Amino acid sequence: MSDEYPWLGRRTWTQTEAAAALPLVRRIVEDLVLTYRRWQETVEAFEYATSGSKADEPNPDAEQLMVNAQKRAAEIDGFRAELAQLDIRVTRVECGVIAFRSEKEGEAVPLFWMPGTAAPGYDCPESVTVKGTSNS
Repeated sequence: MSDEYPWLGRRTWTQTEAAAALPLVRRIVEDLVLTYRRWQETVEAFEYATSGSKADEPNPDAEQLMVNAQKRAAEIDGFRAELAQLDIRVTRVECGVIAFRSEKEGEAVPLFWMPGTAAPGYDCPESVTVKGTSNS
């Protein structure tokens, strides 16, 4: 998976426009988060499968898990690219935090949104907890 997708265009979203885009964006983000979780599970299963294998005796399950993980990683990259084409940046894949480029008081600033929130806002959801750790 690629770590960085640039904001491709120069679109500046208002809060109203970003909120209106949520029906489409929500589906993409939900698919992104679900696929990311499945990718993590596949990678963990791959690591477990390879822990007992030897170089001269590869584990066929591990090979299939690696192929599956690569397919899921490509799907994740596709979802991120889809959002990037809309000028939306994924800031936290694991929980689906995205940012719309916006403007506030004459400065370019992000509008954040994540599943479970009603509308995009200027405050980053810093309190999001993932696997028992806070966002830092």
